[in-house]
Amino acid sequence: MQLSTPTAILLGSAMIAAAVYLGLRHGPAAVAPDPRAAAGDASHRGEPAPPAGAAERAPGEGAPAPQRAVPREEVARQAARALDARRPALVERCYKPAIAAQPAPREVKYVFNLTFDAQGRQIARGIVEDREASRPDVTACLVTALPPIAVEPPGASVRVDVPFSLP
Repeated sequence: MQLSTPTAILLGSAMIAAAVYLGLRHGPAAVAPDPRAAAGDASHRGEPAPPAGAAERAPGEGAPAPQRAVPREEVARQAARALDARRPALVERCYKPAIAAQPAPREVKYVFNLTFDAQGRQIARGIVEDREASRPDVTACLVTALPPIAVEPPGASVRVDVPFSLP
């Protein structure tokens, strides 16, 4: 006996619904107790926790000086300079071989979405291609050839968008 497509979809949906229903009936999974609660951690007694690094400071020493926040625009300029510094190597490794194989389009345009941590290290990167000037082969090469970039420590996590084009 062979099932028709609508019948197979109905049976599959019923099986999924039954699995979800039975899974939800058991309630949330048991959570292990926090070991800090048994040890008498200050945060569980309603007392404020001491600031990080307080134990290492000698009595009378003040808190470390706060780091100067770098404006987002400056982080974007630094990231753009870092990308421009890598442009010649990216042209040689990614752009020239692609143009030799397929000459059009001549220019490829991107927007890099870069996120830096407080120390200026890149923690995330995305690439948005311009539809009118798209070359998937060049994009794939950029993803592997471009190492993480760094900027002056901004003092906080910062996300910037940086336009970039080749050649």
